[in-house]
Amino acid sequence: MISLDWKMRIKKDTTDFYEKKLPRGDYDIEIIYNAYPERIDGHVPHAIITLVGKTLASKIHKNAEKYFDFFNYLFEKKGENGRIIFAYVIARSTKTYPDIFIPYLENILTHTDDHKASHIIVDKAIYPLLKKDPEKYLDLVVNWLKINNEILTESLDNVLKKLIKSNPELIKDLFGKLENLWLYATPQIVKLNVHFLKKIYKVDSDFYHKVYEHYQFTRNPIFADILCGAIECYSETMQTIVDNWVRSGNIKLKKIGKHGQKILNRKKK
Repeated sequence: MISLDWKMRIKKDTTDFYEKKLPRGDYDIEIIYNAYPERIDGHVPHAIITLVGKTLASKIHKNAEKYFDFFNYLFEKKGENGRIIFAYVIARSTKTYPDIFIPYLENILTHTDDHKASHIIVDKAIYPLLKKDPEKYLDLVVNWLKINNEILTESLDNVLKKLIKSNPELIKDLFGKLENLWLYATPQIVKLNVHFLKKIYKVDSDFYHKVYEHYQFTRNPIFADILCGAIECYSETMQTIVDNWVRSGNIKLKKIGKHGQKILNRKKK
């Protein structure tokens, strides 16, 4: 818990940094939060870093296009704390100028090997856009999935599950878009679709069962891999599907079917 006095000081120091240091190209932002005396496992508390990020975002976002050098410096030079602050600042800036910052974020997200940074940036900057205007931004997300970047796919996996939990009406449309990726699905896309189907089960079990009814005669090993991996309950339709796979002459399909039978046996008990 941050005391009121320290909240006021952090906000004041962040404002001073924005007004006095940024215009001079002095980007050493740790001068703000290093003043805080308490540490958790040797680190400045996350709540302090978040407060700096949110305060700075409120100052920068209206003229954010002027600060690309600063954003790059935060992301590349200031470690984990810098990347957390970057996420909050870039989220507010993207909301204000999506056409400018989405291409910038795409470049960042497709080149970073930092899982934590990718996850927080997608959650803070992309999820609010999806939630507010899914019709406009769902295709963007699907196009990013086609890039075949494992870290970015994992980050998008998280926000897509979060999205249908908050707005179940999007399940049909979003499932259809992801379903279009099944035919040539990479291992990452298979994994994402498995997770997504499992989340659908928790949010709308009727739709979940309709997916299996629709694919009950499939012999495509990739489709089978997704459907088998997403089994969350027992049903006679699922039992028929996996039994048919076991009888297949395709070795991979037979193996998936046998695995499916084991899962259903556990679910049936």
